[in-house]
Amino acid sequence: ILWTRKGYVEYRLPNYLEETQKPIEIQLSMELSSEAPGISENWPSDIYFYLNDIELGHWTSPGDFGNMRGMYTPDWWFDNWNQYGMLKLLSINRQGTFIDGLMVSPVTIDSLNLHYKSDLRFRIGIPDKAANVGGMTIFGQGFGNYNQGIRFRVIYSDTEAASPEDSGQESESQPGTGMKK
Repeated sequence: ILWTRKGYVEYRLPNYLEETQKPIEIQLSMELSSEAPGISENWPSDIYFYLNDIELGHWTSPGDFGNMRGMYTPDWWFDNWNQYGMLKLLSINRQGTFIDGLMVSPVTIDSLNLHYKSDLRFRIGIPDKAANVGGMTIFGQGFGNYNQGIRFRVIYSDTEAASPEDSGQESESQPGTGMKK
């Protein structure tokens, strides 16, 4: 679990693409909430997402949830601290950037100019420009209602593929582990 009132955290994501592969979609899944003093179900916060310093969009968390204990929150965690968040899916593809299937910006995977040698830096945070500066909590494995860390997936096509049927392969990894699933 990680929380902050404002500012950001940045992750370097592994790039397992080979020279002949081109990303057609990037997906990141994570459990998030606002960060209020104590807990507050009504504590909106604008959480912004970036890839390689390009703003992808933002999502407004409705609150810092503590009305019930998180399914995976450890016993030693105080009851009056945030307990769980909402599972969010950020997707960047050829049509734009989406959160839970709703378009949040026109930034496309092609506009990011990614290739097999690209550095992938994912930033999540609360910038000073946010209309709702209500902090953020990132839940990880062993906390909240979804027993997972940030999940990162690259869906790619092989640029040497002879037909569209040969594309759409997936590579999935956990940030920071350098491991491929």
